Amino acid sequence: MYMHTSHAAVRNAAFTLIELLVVISIIALLVGILLPALGSARRAAQQSVCLSNTRQIAVVMQMYANDDRDNFYPTAQMMMMGDGPEMSWINQTKPYVEALGVYVCPSDNSENWEDPMPMNERITSYGINAYFTPNHPPYQGITPADIRTPTQTVIAAELIEDVTMDHFMPMYFGAPPRVASMMMQGRQWDAVEAKPKTLAFDRHTNKANYVFVDGHAASHAFEDTWTQNNSSPPDTDWYDPK
Repeated sequence: MYMHTSHAAVRNAAFTLIELLVVISIIALLVGILLPALGSARRAAQQSVCLSNTRQIAVVMQMYANDDRDNFYPTAQMMMMGDGPEMSWINQTKPYVEALGVYVCPSDNSENWEDPMPMNERITSYGINAYFTPNHPPYQGITPADIRTPTQTVIAAELIEDVTMDHFMPMYFGAPPRVASMMMQGRQWDAVEAKPKTLAFDRHTNKANYVFVDGHAASHAFEDTWTQNNSSPPDTDWYDPK
């Protein structure tokens, strides 16, 4: 049987151009609302993974020091001295970690990963505090018994993306620094900004993750870890273990 459909019925069943535009506008509005929320959730998840990494690093550092003959923490790789990868704390602590991904923050967007030039290759998102290493002044090695305040002493921290070292040197922070060396301070400290050139500060919403000697890890602004008035000793210094 032939069913006749009137033009009026066809018009009533179809979307008008205005209705389509309204639907598209609503979809665009929802996308605009959801995308920032999804981005925020992604960043929060990455920060959580990074924080978990730093907690594992805290435990690994303690295990290494307990097993070391002198109870020293691992060394840092001194590329300028011709050190090979075996001198890096990354290589020395590998026997204590289950997954090598622990050395990489998922929010680290460095372009230096897997660089074919060893001097330019990034091997970790996290740097060991050189105060602890046996191959840096002023202590040339620290044991757990030497540390004055384990709960407020940073043993490792996030490195800025263009740094390819495995450590940072806070003995050259500030004005004046703990150890005097114009050349080394120039590499480590931004006198204009009054901040280190090597540490990441805003990888996680204006904060970065720090590893503490007692085994905990937490997110902080750099100003939580260091404050100093020029020509005076630092009022806050979470880096010098003694």
